[in-house]
Amino acid sequence: MKRWMFTLVVALSACSHAPPPASPVALGESVHANGVVEPVGEERLIIPQLTGRVERVLVDEGDVVKAGQLLAELENAEQRAIVAATEADVRRMEAELSRLQNGARAEEIRAARAASDEAAALAQQAQTELERRQHMAEKKLVSQELLEDARTRAATARAASERNRAQLDLLLAGTRTEDIAAAQAALAMAQAQVQRATAELEKTRIRAPIAGVVLKRVLNAGETVTALSPEPLVAIGDLSGLRVRAEIDELDLARVAVGARASVSSDAFPRQTFAGRVSRLARRMGTRSILSDDPAQRRDAKTLEAMIDLDPGAPLPIGLRVDVEIDAAPVPASTPAH
Repeated sequence: MKRWMFTLVVALSACSHAPPPASPVALGESVHANGVVEPVGEERLIIPQLTGRVERVLVDEGDVVKAGQLLAELENAEQRAIVAATEADVRRMEAELSRLQNGARAEEIRAARAASDEAAALAQQAQTELERRQHMAEKKLVSQELLEDARTRAATARAASERNRAQLDLLLAGTRTEDIAAAQAALAMAQAQVQRATAELEKTRIRAPIAGVVLKRVLNAGETVTALSPEPLVAIGDLSGLRVRAEIDELDLARVAVGARASVSSDAFPRQTFAGRVSRLARRMGTRSILSDDPAQRRDAKTLEAMIDLDPGAPLPIGLRVDVEIDAAPVPASTPAH
């Protein structure tokens, strides 16, 4: 009976001219990789933009913060003084521009007219005195020195009268357009200085870029920070969800797909696994950066980052190294040539 069945199978195969269809060939049921736990929004390292001394730190590890919340403040007495000085300049420029735009007040015009009339009267009086002394000098009744003194007084009085008259005419004519334009430009420059000084002051106030939890506090009040140094002030992460950044070996790339189920384990949580799903695959290869304790592991191996979103409720701490197991996608076998 078995020999008859074998003969039938051979005969059917010989009668068929088409090659058998390709079937998936599994190279193992899962892909293994090393990974590290991260917040869903990545960990943010908060580094001040200015070098200075920390005046106060307003948060501690574990605190929940909102986006834009003040975390710490550097000493900023100098920056606050500059802001106050530039704001005073703006107020002065605004007053000057308002004065030019509104023109002279009625009281100023009346005072200028009275001063002009007084100066004109004094000039007329000095001219009359000069003429009197000239007649007396012709009759040899006064000295040449007294005549010259009268001439000087008359000239001085005329100049004063002309100056006061010009000031009155200027008030009556109003402000020139170019004077107003110059005052407007000066005000705009002063306002720009305020914006610049305020921006420098704001750099001394360290704020949270995202909502999340303070994962680590590095510096304390009284310590000095260096602008854009490797040492952050605090680290913040969004713990509303966790994910694992895994490094897939280049030989396993074809067997990892977005949407694949994955499980995560760690020696820190013995006999426990935490489920997740591959949410994203990087588009660029890189070298291994997440190392295990295996001394035989190649550090120069080419890998591709895969992001695995963990199911809610995983109690894993940020930065924990984990072992990742991803459900492998089947790799199709090559189709034989006809």
